[in-house]
Amino acid sequence: MTALFVLSLFALFQLVAPFLISSTAVREGMERAVAQWTGHNVTIEGQPDIRFWPKPRITLRDITIRKPTESGERVLGRVSRLSASFDLFEAVMGKPEFQDFRLTHPEIYVLRDASGRLDWANDGLLSRAVRDAKADGNGQALASDDDAQMGEVRITNGILEISDVSSGHVTHFSAINGMLQWPWLSRRLEIIADAEFNGRRLSLDMSSTQPLLLLSGKSGNASGTIRSDLFHGRFDGVANLAVHGFLSGEADFTVPDLPALVDWAGVRLAGAERLKSLSFNARLVTNDDFLRFENLSLGLNDAKATGILDLLLPSDRLPRMTGTLAFDRMDLSGILDAIAPSGMKDANSNVDLHNGLELDLRLSAQQARLGPFHLSEAAISVMKTADQSRIDIADSDFETGRLTGRIATAKGEGPGGVALRLSVQNADFGNIVRELGLAGPLPIARGSLELSLDTDRPLTATTWRDGKGSIRLRTERGFLPGVNLAGVRQLATQKPYFPLSEAGSGNFEFDSIAISANLEGGSADILDGKVISGGETLTLSGVIPYASNSLALSASIEPTTPTPNVTPFIVFVGGSWPNPVIWAISQTPAKPAQ
Repeated sequence: MTALFVLSLFALFQLVAPFLISSTAVREGMERAVAQWTGHNVTIEGQPDIRFWPKPRITLRDITIRKPTESGERVLGRVSRLSASFDLFEAVMGKPEFQDFRLTHPEIYVLRDASGRLDWANDGLLSRAVRDAKADGNGQALASDDDAQMGEVRITNGILEISDVSSGHVTHFSAINGMLQWPWLSRRLEIIADAEFNGRRLSLDMSSTQPLLLLSGKSGNASGTIRSDLFHGRFDGVANLAVHGFLSGEADFTVPDLPALVDWAGVRLAGAERLKSLSFNARLVTNDDFLRFENLSLGLNDAKATGILDLLLPSDRLPRMTGTLAFDRMDLSGILDAIAPSGMKDANSNVDLHNGLELDLRLSAQQARLGPFHLSEAAISVMKTADQSRIDIADSDFETGRLTGRIATAKGEGPGGVALRLSVQNADFGNIVRELGLAGPLPIARGSLELSLDTDRPLTATTWRDGKGSIRLRTERGFLPGVNLAGVRQLATQKPYFPLSEAGSGNFEFDSIAISANLEGGSADILDGKVISGGETLTLSGVIPYASNSLALSASIEPTTPTPNVTPFIVFVGGSWPNPVIWAISQTPAKPAQ
């Protein structure tokens, strides 16, 4: 009987309560609640709609939230329809409390100030809670007077704009649909939502035991995932929404199509066209003004790397990234495109990877590719400061020899000048010639090459020809394919000039080659050129205008050991490469064909 009496009393109250509740009081209570939450002026244009079944709920329409500023009122938000549930007994007492909000077509406009604080609310419940919240272990502590019940918030087709005061950049999210679970301001926050950003759908699933600390620009626990058809990211740790947006914890990020992501993000990134996929997994560690990527596993296309990176964010200079990465294999051409010194790029090139970022990186690779060449056990350093960029190949195994080099901008002279240094030691030049696909009589031998080239303009496919520098080549025993010296001597007695190919096929074997030349204006001016072959020395002098594939050389052949009454055999080599023309200047008796 007692249970029946209580049930009857409850049912009677549900029937009578609607007649005891003033819709005006509920409407005004809702209006006050919104104003109390935001601390700003709230206007409601539409008429309220109150329903009591199955649960008491009020719906308001055409709500606008404004904030007074020096230049007038600024609109903080608009809501086409806002509904919330309330308790009948509290409403009968004239003090309705609202929770479980439903927002349809909300438009929220947020300012992010210079300190990273999201300045949307003012002196309302949320703002006071954000201001007064303290860290309490893995949670947050809040005075009971500042705490408030929120419950569940559902959003349908919303808009969010975040304006950054420092940069002037506006981030716009539209078509927002989702649910926020926040029973009390002092408790855990959970968000599941999706939105449209720059024409793509994004999905967010996150939670935090310290949401008020995050909103205040302080560090707070956070975990969650964000994904789209272009990328997938996951984080679990401590986040900070201040100026640099630090994260500390376990994180991974996967991009299956990097060029598409770069295009969607609206940025230009040199070298991105070479990178199809990107992924990383790391433990992020934040300490004062730096972010460390510990236990980093990095994937670039099919290449994998492990190591550690530090991102330093000092207040008085450019951000700086340092660290070490060990690759199983890498494409050096792509890396050079992405992080090359600024002097290597013309004014119309893409923004380079390290624009606005200082670099000090150490890279290694078991296998590396540089254009058509294959390197192994490569060690590379990348340096960039405010006044110079530099890339060093400190060591590498190259064509059974060794390759080292450097490319750097001219220090302190702006972005125009570039210095290139290359050293190849004890390498197989036959393989180098084949890899480059070069035609003509080039030495097939083991040897070494030293190249030094300086340009006063960005280094491109054409401007390198105008550089100044030097080149030196030294080889061991080998041969020049397609050079029949006996045939040349024979034709020299018969014709005033002839193409090299007319002298017949064969190989000119030599014991060594030593050539050095100055480079300037697209030409190589030979300082010293000697080819030792079977007791004879071929001496070269003249100019090689390599920019136009031309030759203008004098070649003299005489015994290596001075011999009385022997006249040197001298010819002029001109025309174009790879089939130059020979002019006989002095003739000696033809040697028997070999």
